[in-house]
Amino acid sequence: MLGASVSPALATCNDAPAPGVNWFNCDLSEAQLAGEDLEGAVLGRSQLEGANLEGAHLRRADLTSVSAAGINLRDANLSRARLSSGDFTDADLSGSDLRDARAGRTQFERARLDGITATDIDLNSTRMRGASLQDADLSGASLRRAGLRDLQAAGANLSGADLNGADLEGADLSGAKMRQVDLRNANLVDVDFSGAELGRADLRGTDLSGADFSDAGLGSTLWTDGRRCRPTSVGECE
Repeated sequence: MLGASVSPALATCNDAPAPGVNWFNCDLSEAQLAGEDLEGAVLGRSQLEGANLEGAHLRRADLTSVSAAGINLRDANLSRARLSSGDFTDADLSGSDLRDARAGRTQFERARLDGITATDIDLNSTRMRGASLQDADLSGASLRRAGLRDLQAAGANLSGADLNGADLEGADLSGAKMRQVDLRNANLVDVDFSGAELGRADLRGTDLSGADFSDAGLGSTLWTDGRRCRPTSVGECE
């Protein structure tokens, strides 16, 4: 099931799945690890393309710089895990727990992240073009300078999130909860904010060309030109 290590000195790639196992730089492509307890495991720089870790317990695990395109991590526990600089293109993390995870500079393009719980996650400079985050909870998340073009995040909770300088062109944020979100200097061209709640959000310096704010709550929001919208504003900044 488990391939040989690229670094023979480690000599741990054939160890059985267990908490704290050291699978650094191992070939785990297509590995069948659904439901395994891998809390605190070391998987940095490993090959995980097409692996099945559905429901796996990966709390505090190290997955930095992994190659994990197409991996199945549905309903996995990744709270406080490190996923920085990894490649999770086309991965499925639906329903997973990513609270307090560190995933800056990670590739999540076209990944399925629907229904995840990712409060206070670090996603700075992450690339998530075309990813799906519908009904996900990213309240308090940090997404500074993230590439989020064509993001599908209808109904997501981004309250208190930091999206300063993010590129959200063409994203669907209809019905999203975005109270007190920081969107300063973000690219919001053609974003669908219809029905979203943006009370007390900060939109200073943003590009809103083609953005749809139909029925969006804009009470006390800081508009792109620095003026504060009236507490009763809906659909437009009054």
